[in-house]
Amino acid sequence: MRIILKEDFEKFVNSLIKDESLSVIGVKSKGNKFAFGHLDSASELRLDYDVTILPPKKYFFPQRETLVTYNVANGFAAKDSSDLKPTVILGVHPYDIVALLHMDEIFRETKSDPYYFEKRKASIIIGVNIQNMSERCFAPQMGCAIIDHGYDLMLTDLGNRYAINIGSQKGEQLLDKYAKNVTDALARDVQMVGQKKQEIMNMSQLKFNFPTELIPEMLNKTYDQSGFWEKHSEKCLACGSCVLVCPTCYCFDVKDDPHLSLEHGERVRTWDGCLLEDFAKIASGENFRPTRPTRYRHRYFKKGKYLFDRFGFVSCVGCGRCSSNCLPDIANPVNLFNDMYSEVLNMGVVIDAPAEPEVNIKSEGDINYVPKLATIINKVPMTANEMLFEIKLDDGSTLNQVPGQFIQVSVFGVGEAPISVSSSPTKKGAFQLCVRKIGNVTTRLHMLNVGDKVGIRGPFGHGFDTEFLKGKDLLFVAGGLGIAPLRSLFNYVLDNRADYGRVTLLYGCKEPRELLFGDEMVALEKRDDVEYKPTVDWCPENELWTGNIGVITTLIPQVNFDPESTYAIVVGPPIMYKFVIADLKKRNVPDDHIILSLERRMKCGVGKCGHCQINQIYVCRDGPVFNYSKIKGVPEAL
Repeated sequence: MRIILKEDFEKFVNSLIKDESLSVIGVKSKGNKFAFGHLDSASELRLDYDVTILPPKKYFFPQRETLVTYNVANGFAAKDSSDLKPTVILGVHPYDIVALLHMDEIFRETKSDPYYFEKRKASIIIGVNIQNMSERCFAPQMGCAIIDHGYDLMLTDLGNRYAINIGSQKGEQLLDKYAKNVTDALARDVQMVGQKKQEIMNMSQLKFNFPTELIPEMLNKTYDQSGFWEKHSEKCLACGSCVLVCPTCYCFDVKDDPHLSLEHGERVRTWDGCLLEDFAKIASGENFRPTRPTRYRHRYFKKGKYLFDRFGFVSCVGCGRCSSNCLPDIANPVNLFNDMYSEVLNMGVVIDAPAEPEVNIKSEGDINYVPKLATIINKVPMTANEMLFEIKLDDGSTLNQVPGQFIQVSVFGVGEAPISVSSSPTKKGAFQLCVRKIGNVTTRLHMLNVGDKVGIRGPFGHGFDTEFLKGKDLLFVAGGLGIAPLRSLFNYVLDNRADYGRVTLLYGCKEPRELLFGDEMVALEKRDDVEYKPTVDWCPENELWTGNIGVITTLIPQVNFDPESTYAIVVGPPIMYKFVIADLKKRNVPDDHIILSLERRMKCGVGKCGHCQINQIYVCRDGPVFNYSKIKGVPEAL
């Protein structure tokens, strides 16, 4: 521990500011509030603040950040980070440092986010122990009011001087280079710092009525208590203020921002929030979290249960920003959890602290946000709304997809959309996408011509396990556009027909003119190694249809199969699944013999943005193909 007089500390800060190779950030007053901002003088620095409006995460995960630049003539490129300066951030409270440590784990998992970590590596965190605590702060109860790691330097106000704890070699070098008259701490200084920390632990006006270790299990017991969540969310305005000021929220959206010339532009990442009404809405219009109570509940479960199960920590640091910024004043976690504790007691449920989850964080390299350039080499209209595109990567590489995986398709100046690959990996040289015209990206994609360029990222997610399915009887059940992702596996099986047992395809759509891959379906009727049964919900009087009329489930009683040796692969609109599964169960098909591909709003492809999250599952990372036995009973999944 070191000691520096306050006048010498001010000189230290001014020395940092004068060094033009550094970007120096500190807490400044903003009216009667406080905010992090660039310092022009040490006199602006306020280390006696209670809480800042926004957390310092905004310097590592900005509200608006360029991910990719593009030029219609030259394609996509990573943003230029050559002007990134080392950044010194002064005055970070311990709870915000803990929040950054949480963000580190989140942005490192699966694939590491290079834009976040390049800024983290270029930063120097100078923390300060709390002098004045916000009335909404409950960091002591969350164990985040005092810390012994995560910083480069940590200050404690001792009256006319600061005690400095050195947390890293980087911090020590900064102190040695820019600070003067720094001395070693005396025993009384160390004792005073200990007393200050004890005072901090007793500052909070908010108290939990239970040990905070119970939070994950309490949440687990109250998921289905709809009355509880309706009561607490009744006044929610769905404005998202609580999540947009949170130091551990990391959900984001990705949009294209074209130049007025439309010849170039950039792809930007912006903060998003799970409390916003359209956050979980997919392209077809279905919303998997359509009500305020479900969105309100998701916020608490994500912080207190889902992230705990994945990382071993409750991702609330007790800063109190959420409740400070909530207009109807319903976002205070202490009030909610105390009420939840009473609810659990009234239910007569005994709760114990959950066992520590087994955490095994793995990172498989960096996320690549830059799409590969590709060319449309063929375009075939299939219906009034569906088009089959054949696409080839310009660098000559192969997509190497597994049947059932998806890719992110970019259209210059419009954006990026997840689309399942329709062709089998046995098709070499190019791949196919069956695209429904339903959103901005897909509508613009339909307008492109052969020879036009698009961007491709991926493939992403887990596909169908073709090796495991070898030797099995396969029952394919496709509804509407579900035939497109299912076709990738179906054609793979046909191209390796000897490796698989009996093959049956049940395919349904609304009416005959919506039938996709018509020529291929006609060809199936002539094969003796495939059983094919089509159906339509209804048939207009002026159309010819000789097949079945009725929903897809009317076909299931028409086929004979052994449930013990048959695996059902089901892909279709979300509403179809529960009915198909129910009918398969009537035929005694085991849960683990049912394989599904789920549709969600997948923006990033690597389990970061949060849009495709189903409770603790990220569809883009853990799916989109799931075994029914693994997601049976998971709320929001089906």
